[in-house]
Amino acid sequence: PATPPPPPPALDERREIDHRLANSLQLAADFLAFEQARLEDPRARAALQQTAARMLAVGQLHRFLSAHRDAPNVNLEPFLTELCTRIVGGTGLSCSVDAEPVIVPGETAQQLGIAINELAMNAAKHAYRQGEPGGLHVDCHRDGESLRLSVYDHGEGLGDGFNAEGATGLGLTIVKAVTRQLRGSLEAHDDHGARFTITIPLTAAIRPEPPRSFAPPS
Repeated sequence: PATPPPPPPALDERREIDHRLANSLQLAADFLAFEQARLEDPRARAALQQTAARMLAVGQLHRFLSAHRDAPNVNLEPFLTELCTRIVGGTGLSCSVDAEPVIVPGETAQQLGIAINELAMNAAKHAYRQGEPGGLHVDCHRDGESLRLSVYDHGEGLGDGFNAEGATGLGLTIVKAVTRQLRGSLEAHDDHGARFTITIPLTAAIRPEPPRSFAPPS
């Protein structure tokens, strides 16, 4: 059989960046584990051990998302279930999923995964008091000709006057960029906690999209 052509240079470069980033996170986690073994203070050792575990989980999550990006088709039901398992390790939140087996290109699945991870990290930082156990829930369903993805917690909520479009934090900036790339819309409101819903047309979810851009809209 004919030898397949090599991937474009841009794709090779992107894979190399992904590989180096994941390896750097692994190395940083190893350094933290080494340092915690040298400490005598049990609280300091526990803090470094927890940080190293979280960093390792983030690296594994990055590998997971990168591995799916170039897949021709991804079933969102098992993809989101596995994603939430990895989010648990990276954030300490419990995570549950209710998803339909919708098939999308790997690039679309990866972008949705990036958005969910950013919302999970925001929930871990802001939804619950320090030391308080918290949960995250992910729903993904068809709604006519659209796909609706909701990520919500049962924490302290968004507060009066919150406006997702005006939010300037890095996490929500990335979520908004992903939503624009998928030609969708983002809603945010209080529902016994914070609920974020991304709605994209199924036409965007069934064909590959151009490379992501996190630049603000022109």
